[in-house]
Amino acid sequence: MNEYRISKNREEIVKLFQKKFENENMLTMWQKDLLTGERIFKCEVKFYSFDKYEGTFSIEISEEQRNNFDSKLETYFLLNAQDFVFKTKSAIIQSDSRKIITFKIPYDIRLKELRVHPRVYIDSDSKRFVLARFGSKKDKSQSVEVACPIYNISKAGICIIVSKETLSSIKLNEAIDLEGLSFFESLTNEMKAVVKNARVYADKGFGTDEFYALGLEFQLT
Repeated sequence: MNEYRISKNREEIVKLFQKKFENENMLTMWQKDLLTGERIFKCEVKFYSFDKYEGTFSIEISEEQRNNFDSKLETYFLLNAQDFVFKTKSAIIQSDSRKIITFKIPYDIRLKELRVHPRVYIDSDSKRFVLARFGSKKDKSQSVEVACPIYNISKAGICIIVSKETLSSIKLNEAIDLEGLSFFESLTNEMKAVVKNARVYADKGFGTDEFYALGLEFQLT
């Protein structure tokens, strides 16, 4: 079964919207009842326009379906390729045409993981670590070195666990140096990687403090 991951990386989300909407024209749209959670209506809509500078996108909807649309409710979308799911707040712009509705680009999306390389999950009891060297937010000339537990790893990337304290002191928009990866298949001991996503790590296997899982993609040369 394919897995979904949640991305809150704004740059990634905007680029994905642009890429997806350039290659796919139709979306499935639906809304839910606030009290029961039941789906109120579902319909196919056509992508109309995308504005990355305003952070908006527009869809074209039939007059019949437009009458069922409630601008006060959250709206859910699924691209027909089945790998891109998101919800956004109610419509922010009503055009002169009732067939066009404009929405804000959401701040988080669900993406289906279509992986070429399978991931290997590391049990927290195994306590396998990688040394990660991040740029420091406080001092540009310094780096922050942290021994991070590995959550999972593949030939393409790795997911590591960092504390809330560490997360507040490191830069996530720069390449990260990793050391201690030669144990995994054909990886070299030292690799460079970039952050693709970050989320709260719910598993308490590393203690009661707040931790975050950083999804990193290896920079292969």
